[in-house]
Amino acid sequence: MRRVIAYLASQLRKDKIWLRRVQPSQRQYRVMLAIDDSLSMGPCGPLALQSMALLAQALSLLEAGELGVVSFGEQVQVLHPLGQPWTRESGARVAGSLSFQQTRTRVAPLLRAAVDLSPPGPDTARLLLIISDGRGICSEGDVACAVRRAHSQGLLMVFVVLDSLGGKDSILEIRQPEFEPSGQVRLRSYMERFPFPFYVILRDLASMPLVLGEALRQWLELILQA
Repeated sequence: MRRVIAYLASQLRKDKIWLRRVQPSQRQYRVMLAIDDSLSMGPCGPLALQSMALLAQALSLLEAGELGVVSFGEQVQVLHPLGQPWTRESGARVAGSLSFQQTRTRVAPLLRAAVDLSPPGPDTARLLLIISDGRGICSEGDVACAVRRAHSQGLLMVFVVLDSLGGKDSILEIRQPEFEPSGQVRLRSYMERFPFPFYVILRDLASMPLVLGEALRQWLELILQA
């Protein structure tokens, strides 16, 4: 873990754009981590918490902004608000608040809450990282609308799809019936309808902390080069 954090920090500190622009800038960086608290996520819980610790420590080392953590399932719960300092107690409190027992995964309420919790502002860059197995969200008719609304508010969303099952049980193998104009039914890939434009399908769960750290690094570089 320490080597991953050190790598992330060193990569940003070696970037001349980072060194030149971050210190005098008044820009605020807000990263919100959303963890699926449903039953299917139980085996992934420890790695989700490890990823959270990585993001918190990396942001702290770089003095790059704020980290907020929410859980979602049937309900959205704020576990660590944006703007509140991150401490060891924060991590323990978040871990104790996750049960991985919720029976539904509702994404649209999460997106609406994320926009409300991190409203747009001048010189403010906002990133929402969602950790979930990604299944069943296309059946929510209002998810695509919520994605468009969040995007229009300047919120960048990256969905990390945990796909540890692989093979015939992989999310890439899911097919859903769809009616064509002719009235015929065809099977369409679930991921063709996935409403998030930016997503990562993660099969090696052990690499989750590194993947999220790299997503954070690329996001910061993109902002600094804009």
